[in-house]
Amino acid sequence: MYTRPAPPLNPGTFRPIWRLCLLYALATLVTLGVLIWKRNAADVATTEAWTHAFIVCVFAAVLLSVVHRAATGTRGAYRRLQIVSVVLPVVSLLEAVIPGLFPTWMRIEQLLYALLLLFVALLVRSSRPVVP
Repeated sequence: MYTRPAPPLNPGTFRPIWRLCLLYALATLVTLGVLIWKRNAADVATTEAWTHAFIVCVFAAVLLSVVHRAATGTRGAYRRLQIVSVVLPVVSLLEAVIPGLFPTWMRIEQLLYALLLLFVALLVRSSRPVVP
């Protein structure tokens, strides 16, 4: 079903959202870099850490795409951004508090991701577009 795009938002509205999501994506790439660098350290580069880092990188790339589409006025993308910007911090918090799921450094990283994405959620909620 075709949905008519909403009018594009003021670019300044999504600039901070874009920057935070870009920071999130870059942080996920840094995580992969740390895992590559420490690949021989069994306590740092666990199988769970590798799997999780790869999945989070994919989510970060998808999130950037959704932010871009939402900024151009795509209603569905804006709605997805509203949902994802709330779900991702909750999931990150849950992953951080489950004992033994990830190495300590990755649990701290998850808390930072949650904080970063919480700011995204707050910005998305405060940037409601006027859609005819």
